[in-house]
Amino acid sequence: MSTKPDNTIRRWLRNIGVIMFRLGLARVVIGLSPRSLRAMLYHDVDDNPGSATDGLNITVNCTTFATHLEYFKRYYKVISMSDVAKGDIPHRGLVITFDDGYLSVGEHATPLLHERNLPACVYLIGRAVNGRMVWVNLLNNALRVFPDETSEALAEYEELTDVPLADLVHHVQINFTPPKIEALCDHLLQQIPGISATTEGVFATPDNIRHMQTQGIEFGFHTQDHYNLKNCTPAELSQQLDDSDVQALTNTNTFAYPFGYFTDSAVASLTEQGYERIMTVGNNNRRYSALHLDRTEVFSADPAVLFAELEVVEPIIGSLRKLASLFATKETSPVNENSTDAHSDDEAADSGQTSSSTTIHEDRAA
Repeated sequence: MSTKPDNTIRRWLRNIGVIMFRLGLARVVIGLSPRSLRAMLYHDVDDNPGSATDGLNITVNCTTFATHLEYFKRYYKVISMSDVAKGDIPHRGLVITFDDGYLSVGEHATPLLHERNLPACVYLIGRAVNGRMVWVNLLNNALRVFPDETSEALAEYEELTDVPLADLVHHVQINFTPPKIEALCDHLLQQIPGISATTEGVFATPDNIRHMQTQGIEFGFHTQDHYNLKNCTPAELSQQLDDSDVQALTNTNTFAYPFGYFTDSAVASLTEQGYERIMTVGNNNRRYSALHLDRTEVFSADPAVLFAELEVVEPIIGSLRKLASLFATKETSPVNENSTDAHSDDEAADSGQTSSSTTIHEDRAA
């Protein structure tokens, strides 16, 4: 699976941040940008992830998550996405978000949040809410539980022949169109009868979601099928952004991009639909839309690393990306507003390259 860039610059910045935390400088550094709204991204909170999520690099264990919450309570003012939408953002504000709507968020994360009186927002996939397995999890389950059968079933896909099984989900995420993904999943279901196409035990049900709402959890939209939006035709994009069948369960007018990928067309459509905030991943994405709110994902249980990522690594990488975009504006021709090319600006900033692309993506798997 794809992972966040972890090159020399990031490691160097992380080490500096850790030293600052160990020296007791956390409050001082956080106080340098009191008006900045921090946002955290999680997916799965589980000590024993199942085959649908294990290996996707999206899981934090319960102890790590509890440690993060204690850090947030000590150094920030955790607010809800409703507060953000209303503009009620205090100094040192922070929001906690979850993508995909896994059952583990209700079973493990929500009690930890509730006992600390902390709000959070979960972004739901329409397909999962309606009881149909998301392609990422179906394919991951097949690879984990039926590796030999899956390899055999995929043998007829010539473009996958040289792709290591460990990279298969990411390869499909980047390269396959929605119809091609559906065909792949149908093929696996036909060839491997043991694969389950239902979401039981993996994703939260409508009843789970309604119970979580009584515990202070809010909900937003995360597309219908969790496809890479850059690979969608205009008709497919419209279908993915149709939230009509989950509106009864969402109680914030906010949206999160699958995989962090977006295009000009997606930004325009979501803006036209009236979303109050659109959740991204990484940093410096507000240059594409004032509605964007960048999020940081951290897996370490060490508060020093959490501090370093939130307050040192991402802000400085964001500044590098901003400089890169300024140089790109000066050195390249005007951006094609209809561009649908994808590019990781995290990678560009970290490597010293520049980009004039208007589409970016996060580096996470789900």
